[in-house]
Amino acid sequence: MPGTPCVRPRRLLHSTGFRTGLGYAALFAASVFVLFGVIYWQTAGYMERQLRAVTVTDFHTLESVLRHGGVEGLRRAIAARTRGEHGHGGWFLLLNDQGTRLAGNLPPGVRPREGWQQLALRGSGDHAGEGESGEHRVVQGEGRALGRDLFLFVGQDAGALNEMRELWLSALAWGVGATLLLAALGGAFMGAAALRRVEAINRVAGDIVAGDLARRMPVRGTEDEFDTLATHLNRMLARIQELMEGMRQVSNDIAHDLRTPLGRLRLTLETARRDAGSVADYRLAVDHALEQTDQILETFAALLRIAQIESGARRSRFQRVDLSAVLDTVLDAYLPVAEDAGHILHARIPPGIHVRGDRELLVQAFANLIENALRHTPAGSRIDLALETGPQGVTATVADDGPGIPAEALDKVTGRFYRLESSRSTPGSGLGLSLVAAIAALHEAELRLADNAPGLRATLQFAAAETAPAS
Repeated sequence: MPGTPCVRPRRLLHSTGFRTGLGYAALFAASVFVLFGVIYWQTAGYMERQLRAVTVTDFHTLESVLRHGGVEGLRRAIAARTRGEHGHGGWFLLLNDQGTRLAGNLPPGVRPREGWQQLALRGSGDHAGEGESGEHRVVQGEGRALGRDLFLFVGQDAGALNEMRELWLSALAWGVGATLLLAALGGAFMGAAALRRVEAINRVAGDIVAGDLARRMPVRGTEDEFDTLATHLNRMLARIQELMEGMRQVSNDIAHDLRTPLGRLRLTLETARRDAGSVADYRLAVDHALEQTDQILETFAALLRIAQIESGARRSRFQRVDLSAVLDTVLDAYLPVAEDAGHILHARIPPGIHVRGDRELLVQAFANLIENALRHTPAGSRIDLALETGPQGVTATVADDGPGIPAEALDKVTGRFYRLESSRSTPGSGLGLSLVAAIAALHEAELRLADNAPGLRATLQFAAAETAPAS
């Protein structure tokens, strides 16, 4: 049924496009995670190093105050640092060996330990820890024993550091999540689009399997890989359809062409059995039968040769061929034949023109073209054989000034068993030009038949001349 095919979710999940999209999404998400992680650790590490440096500096300063001013001087220094609404911005706690608070702004009940640590506080300044509505504070600092009877904690507000960490972690989570979500949606979209194209191709393939050889793969004109695949498949299908139609035509033509000679052969044998009264009569009948059998065998041999050429098996024998010498050979062979038939055979063949191909097949192709011209032109006709090179490659031409071929039949005469004479009463199998067309296709040359005004012009256009190998 025409229209956009429905994409089933299960098939979508198993489609190559969807899985490829998810794979790229996972790779991109991992890259984002690593990038965010590196930036996070670098930034957080730098801020924490700065915080530690300030804490160590404060410790050294207060230790110096203790050495020069004693405990009372240390208490005054700490009080000065914590005086006012925000004080110096640091957090301090001075305890004696009994655990009694001597100075500082840490809330009561907060007892730091020795070493580097993080504390969570409520409130700020001298009122830290009082009430539930106070501002939440995070302090990082170091506790250290000063001699035997004092303990000092010095810390810094780590709120900015923690906020930065939370911001980065949130950004990382949202970034990776959004990446995965968008990738999943993109994968689903790409997978569905690819699956629709595949389903369309599958439907056409099903119709072709069912026998509709005229169907073709859809081409959207986007020049993507699906269009490329569809174009190649359509060419293949066109070729298959052409071969199938050719097979049907060949079957019909074989039945028509062989029925007559086989009927004649049977009639000859029946007549000999019924009427022959002597050995000479039998010998004459056998000679007629052998002649008719040879014609049948020649037809089959031509068909097999065309099939072999169209299979491409002879391409492995290609080599550098002197096309000038090939045409000279054909000219030498048919010049006496043309003179005996009252034809004028003229040639213009420059030396040293080479192509890549099979010499034997090229000889046969040009021999068939000349034989075709000799057979279908009256005595006194002129046949021209020419070879030349140009920007488009190598061009070989066989032209005559005979009756020619009607324009509507020019595209048909290269078909197997095709004859302009529908009665098929004259000798011949109708395979000569078919063989030439097969040889041209094998050599990737173009066979063009055109009106020579009057007569027929047959041209073999080779793509390029074969250059001489480097010595």
